[in-house]
Amino acid sequence: MKPIAADRTDSSRDTRRLALYFGGLIVVYAIAVAAFWNAEQKDGVFLAVMFAPTAGALLARFAGPGVIRWGRPNWWMIAGLIPAVAALLAYYAGSLLGLDVLAVPVLLASLVGAPMAIASACISAVGEEIGWRGFLWPLLRGRRSFLMASLFTGGVWWVYHVPLILFGWYGQRAGIPAFTVAIIGFTLFVGVLADRSKSVWPSVIAHGAWNALVSTGFEAVSGTGLTPAFTGSTMWVGEFGWLAAIASLIVGVSAAVWHLRQPGAAAIQSADPTSP
Repeated sequence: MKPIAADRTDSSRDTRRLALYFGGLIVVYAIAVAAFWNAEQKDGVFLAVMFAPTAGALLARFAGPGVIRWGRPNWWMIAGLIPAVAALLAYYAGSLLGLDVLAVPVLLASLVGAPMAIASACISAVGEEIGWRGFLWPLLRGRRSFLMASLFTGGVWWVYHVPLILFGWYGQRAGIPAFTVAIIGFTLFVGVLADRSKSVWPSVIAHGAWNALVSTGFEAVSGTGLTPAFTGSTMWVGEFGWLAAIASLIVGVSAAVWHLRQPGAAAIQSADPTSP
């Protein structure tokens, strides 16, 4: 009898696994959109949609059968903060150039509260990352190159966001070009994290930090509620602004070039996704 682990990594079942994964993701996504279509507040749909990749991954894991690579917490989690730090530097440079306005007291408060904000954002980010970097990325990297896996994952991730943008629930349509650039850079960077760490947790930190800090303009609690440290045109500031997009692209491309030039990079492609 074939060992269970062999069934879970048998490449002949990849098409079945992907069909189950995307089927589960799409069904949960569609149910969430339909359930909250007329809701005044869209927080519910965002939370449900963010866990759609996990639903697909769990379906593929048990019915595929497939693999979800959880991995262990490790020092690569600290590297997960790099995109947020790069965006902070870009925002600061933008304030010097007059592209945005910096409120220093708010930024200091934001940095003090950053650990708690990131931890909170990671609760929802993990819903996506279990699907993207826990299931889909290891499956692709077992059969494809880093760049091909990045292209496929990034394309799926982009399509996943677009309906919410077109419905007017998330971001703004005019910001789609900058958002696309940010997705490209971020996909490359977290792909490096996933390859090097063999764990989903560094990408969860990267995703959570981006959502908590970058997309909000490094907001902090003030006397009037939540106030962003960086304000200005959405063309420059926020998740759909060009400052964060350019920072993400520079970080992603730099990380990918470094990763692919390292002697051990090629061996990662054939690594067993069930390994810790």
